[in-house]
Amino acid sequence: MNKRGKYTTLNLEEKMKVLSRIESGHSLKSVMDEFGISKSTFYDIKKNKKLILDFVLKQDMPLIGAEKRKRTTGAKYGDVDDAVYMWYQQKRSAGVPVRGVELQAAAERFAQCFGRTDFKASTGWLFRFRNRHAIGNRKVCGEQILSSVSENVEPFRQKLSMIIKEEKLCLAQVYNEDETDLFWKSMPENIQANKKDICMPGRKINKERLSALLCTNADGTHKLKSIIIGKSKQPGSIKDNINALPVIYKSSKDVWFTRESFSEWFFQNFIPEVRDFQLNVLRLDEKDVKAVLLLDNSPAHPSAESLISNDGRIKCIFFPPNTTSFIQPMNQGVILSCKRLYRWKQLEESLVIFDESDEEQEIRGEKTVGKIKAYDIKNAIFNWAKSWEEVKQITIANAWENLLYKKEPEYNIQGLENGDYREILERCGDLETNLDDVRVWLTEDNEAHHPTKTEEDVTREVTQEGGVVEEEAEQHSAKFKLSSVQENLDCLLDFVDATPEFQRFYFTLKEMQQELIKKQSQRKAHSKIGNFLKPRVHNIKDSFNLPSTSGSNN
Repeated sequence: MNKRGKYTTLNLEEKMKVLSRIESGHSLKSVMDEFGISKSTFYDIKKNKKLILDFVLKQDMPLIGAEKRKRTTGAKYGDVDDAVYMWYQQKRSAGVPVRGVELQAAAERFAQCFGRTDFKASTGWLFRFRNRHAIGNRKVCGEQILSSVSENVEPFRQKLSMIIKEEKLCLAQVYNEDETDLFWKSMPENIQANKKDICMPGRKINKERLSALLCTNADGTHKLKSIIIGKSKQPGSIKDNINALPVIYKSSKDVWFTRESFSEWFFQNFIPEVRDFQLNVLRLDEKDVKAVLLLDNSPAHPSAESLISNDGRIKCIFFPPNTTSFIQPMNQGVILSCKRLYRWKQLEESLVIFDESDEEQEIRGEKTVGKIKAYDIKNAIFNWAKSWEEVKQITIANAWENLLYKKEPEYNIQGLENGDYREILERCGDLETNLDDVRVWLTEDNEAHHPTKTEEDVTREVTQEGGVVEEEAEQHSAKFKLSSVQENLDCLLDFVDATPEFQRFYFTLKEMQQELIKKQSQRKAHSKIGNFLKPRVHNIKDSFNLPSTSGSNN
């Protein structure tokens, strides 16, 4: 037990423990005695609970390094810091090791892109960057990662619990969404149709891909319309009735979500659908309409600050890094159930079931070939929408058990086990398809695809983090030529300086002049981003020792 009286500064890990004691109902005196802190320090920590939790949860591995940090201050050059960290996360997720000198080199490049001429990626900056994001120099073994992840889940539960209590949210007002791949046309290997047509997609796993977004609330009473991302803007089978589809269809060259498309969904679909549900189904008053959406750390998700309704009552929070497979509800059987239902409907439409006879055995494969070839993106979209509609409310509610109540989720996929799909294949005469073939087919698209971003993409996204307000301000300021504004402002400053009754406005105008000069510098820097990055692609690859994509060794 520590004695009070001497000034004590707690690190973040100790502050988290203090918050945990407060949450558990410990008395003021017992907490003060245990940590050797004063009454004012106790109340400061309690008052800053949200700030501390937010800061810790933003870190790469929140509780690693927290024993050293005592403050929650951010970086001086926030845009450079954000860009480098986004770049680092992408490298790390791809399994590419990143050395300190590479972090420094990336920081220098991004600083130049943002026009930060006074930025230096010094050893001190590197130390502070690593400390801010808990990036260590040593390798972390699998057991340590799992241990840290399990420890970091609890602070998030505390934060979510605090938000639910303070905002007075019911379960119907807490949402989670996730994106997933869908190889919409693939069939199990070794199906009978392959023997009739060796070029059939089922011969090898067909990876014609769609991306899908699913979103629902915690009690399963509100499933939002799914989004489907395809490559073609107007696929032939649906081009005449895209607006009549049971999903929201969008196109992307990468067949994946971007920050722009996600932000568009949040403001144009999520917020209106949530409002409509709470007003017309839950019968809430307008003043009681509110919600929180839980998101993972996908590169396709903008910052929480830019995802908030105009009235501030519909907002987002992010799971800690590396924890979504443990606690994200959509990953606890919801997406799995939807995909299994989809595969069942796909088989029903693509296979031909007959009674046993030699004649029918002969023509079955030929008819199946025709049905599989006829299965198009329109079929896939309607089957996906119907499958999402059929995901049971109890399945969704069970998926939230671990996050909300620390209970193991109960998976209920009765009738959708691997063996059930094997049985329907047998009824269609496909006796050579084994359980392993079925298992591979059912799990092949479980890993979501995240296209790699260039440094130009990273720079653009960080620049756009200010959200819609900054974009609108930029559009209005674009009506004026900054050089002309500068000239008029200089003239106005001369007038104010020479006129005693207006001299009280001098310093305000001087501040405006300095901001204007800064804006001019940033605009020039942003216009050079493309020219700066593109010529350096070859040099960047060489300096980071990336493998060559060429087959020759010139």
